[in-house]
Amino acid sequence: MKKKLRREMAIILGCIAVLSSCDVSDRELGTDILPPGDNVLVYYDTIFEIDAYTATGRPAISSEVTFSPTRLMLLGALEDSIMGNSEASVVTQFNTSSDYKAADNLEIDSLVLTIHFYDFLGDTDQNLTLNLYEFTERLYLDTAHTYYSDYEVEGKYNPVPLAQVTITPEDGANYDMLIENQDFIDKFMAIQSDTSYFTSDSIFKDYFNGFYITAEPVSSEGIIGRIQPSSTLTRLTMKYANDSTEVDSTAERDFAYAHFTIDQYSSQKINVYEHDYSGTYISEILDDKESDSPYCYVQGMAGVNTRFSFTSLQEWMDQNPLIINSATLIFDVVPEEESGILYEDLPNRLMTKTILEDDSYEPIYDYLVIWANDPTKQATRFGGYKKAESAGMFSDTTYTYRFNMGLHFQSMLDGAKSDNDFILQVNDGLINPRYSKLWSNLPANPRRIRLEIVYLKL
Repeated sequence: MKKKLRREMAIILGCIAVLSSCDVSDRELGTDILPPGDNVLVYYDTIFEIDAYTATGRPAISSEVTFSPTRLMLLGALEDSIMGNSEASVVTQFNTSSDYKAADNLEIDSLVLTIHFYDFLGDTDQNLTLNLYEFTERLYLDTAHTYYSDYEVEGKYNPVPLAQVTITPEDGANYDMLIENQDFIDKFMAIQSDTSYFTSDSIFKDYFNGFYITAEPVSSEGIIGRIQPSSTLTRLTMKYANDSTEVDSTAERDFAYAHFTIDQYSSQKINVYEHDYSGTYISEILDDKESDSPYCYVQGMAGVNTRFSFTSLQEWMDQNPLIINSATLIFDVVPEEESGILYEDLPNRLMTKTILEDDSYEPIYDYLVIWANDPTKQATRFGGYKKAESAGMFSDTTYTYRFNMGLHFQSMLDGAKSDNDFILQVNDGLINPRYSKLWSNLPANPRRIRLEIVYLKL
């Protein structure tokens, strides 16, 4: 009985030893099926010679370009010791209304702007104060006008608020802002029976330029809401009466409702981002190519990016004629106990692009090819997703962002692409304020940025 027990224990311990020593790798994938004596061999290299640094993000196009009724925009502010202060505000037009019947003797019972919030990020247990201002500059929604996330609003709105309301965050909720500013109400009174303002969208928007909306968190950590300005739930509603609504059989005035919408086809809207990195570690390394920081950063809202290039890639390519089987670019995430960033708060996907000679960005060749063949999946096989990994059965879980770039590096090898300058960004940065802290290219980093290549020598 004891002999049998010892034999079973030995088997169990042996299995544990095998499992704990496993190092799952696909480096030799396919090498065992090559014909014996074949003079074409499969090789594997890891390239560490990569120059990388944290760089200021370029302003992004944040005006209406998608024409989607479900498009999100950021509104609010976040603040912490890593990224400092990041704020998002919104400038938007609103449309004329066919509901409004122009006539004399106008009486406005109420004027309310309703904003639909999709969800909230940050300290959602705290309140958020919304501020509404009248915008005073004409905006346009056409191919000749593009607006960026650094759009300057100073001097383009009336600093006297039209309305202010403090809200308790709730995903999917609508919040009303009652406008009691008499000067703004009087603008409707002044054109009460002039039908030209309500039948011509252009004349209407020349007169009512739109709104500027900001949000101030009560919490020191901050909170950002994601609003849907083109939703049918987001609109300016007027409860009014005039000669067109009078009914002889009633003693009281008969009130009607007119809804002035903010749709995706007629109303321009701009998301404005502001960042202040004062007093943060990032402010010391930002745009410093010679920085020896062990970290690199990426941030949404057109915040910071990581810029990188391969210092010895061409030299490596020139060693032998070769064909690249696969090339995987890997960025490792700094563990949350060191970074202070919870894994669940990391951006779900990052994106890397080539920086061309004219300083414009171009998607990586692999991404374009995969997307062209299956656009509905958004080129998921290209990678860039937050991925949990572990070196062994009893090792701490680590996270990486991996990019499959074999076609792009093969095109560099073939001379079709000579650009060796890349940018790493948050993939959905226009609607995602989150950020990630990554190990940089510093040689002392055991999990520094690297390019893993499987190739054939010819």
